[in-house]
Amino acid sequence: MQSSQFIKKIRFFTLVSFLLPLIAINSCLIIYKFLGNFDIYAPFNWEKKEQVYTLAQYKSIQQNIGERSLTNCSKYKFENYIITKDNIEHRIRKRTNSENLRCVKHSKISFFLLDNFKFLEKILINTKISFEMKGKGFSEVRNPYLYGEVSISRTARYYPATFIFKPLIILSAILLLFYWKNNLNLFREFKKQKIILDFSKTFFYIGILSCLFLILHATFLGLDIESKLFAKLRRVIIVLFIIFELLAQIFLTINLFKFKEDIKKNINPIILKIKIIFIYVMIGVTLIIFGFLIWGDVSTALKNIFEWNYFSFLLVYYYLSRLLWKP
Repeated sequence: MQSSQFIKKIRFFTLVSFLLPLIAINSCLIIYKFLGNFDIYAPFNWEKKEQVYTLAQYKSIQQNIGERSLTNCSKYKFENYIITKDNIEHRIRKRTNSENLRCVKHSKISFFLLDNFKFLEKILINTKISFEMKGKGFSEVRNPYLYGEVSISRTARYYPATFIFKPLIILSAILLLFYWKNNLNLFREFKKQKIILDFSKTFFYIGILSCLFLILHATFLGLDIESKLFAKLRRVIIVLFIIFELLAQIFLTINLFKFKEDIKKNINPIILKIKIIFIYVMIGVTLIIFGFLIWGDVSTALKNIFEWNYFSFLLVYYYLSRLLWKP
């Protein structure tokens, strides 16, 4: 196979490896943010400005879980009053002028989707109710990249987020296997054509290990196992993925730098320099973050900020790899 064909495959796998994980983590974030920022509502008549119910009627509506809705809500808040009429306690619900920002009608896109695809609304309602019954729930989120309100794993370890996160991350890991394999094949082709001398295959073996640990991380995510040992094992797996991923990138970049004059017809030298700078930056950032986590008194929010930005930034390497090879 000609080197141009391997380069074409590498460019494809790098683009997909850059996009899929970003889509996975940010899709889960969007769903989590929605569930945390909007409420589900009992089947009251939200169109009426004032409603009167007996206490029994009021409790019956409140307890009617089967008819709760995300879309049947009011853009304005309601105040509740208790009155006694004919020796019977009544509840009066009266609309105020204060906006109820936790009603999905304030988000035109979300309301349109849920109003037209009722099965989506049903899934999200069931998810929210099941988590509330377990005493958990979804916190209100602005932007974890800046404020660290929630971790990546927390946004991805419930249904339907696991249905997005696990397949996409595992698929990304499999595609990365092909990425490392095609890089190995490309260097072998260069050697076969006597363009380069012998090269180090270390990047390939370490890259395979990083992919395996990424698959393990995605597989274990969402498993409800109450065990300190299991929690530690998950942390070890993600740390090993980071270490092996970074090492694989370092050893591949060393090969590229070593043979940059021999393969200059196939690469963009400016992008290679950027990749080298990127590697140095990632090494420095990784050491600083690990130092903070091991010896510093780091808040949960700051840990989450590190997590979201670090993993997103790490993916830039693959996009640079796409730009590196000339089509």
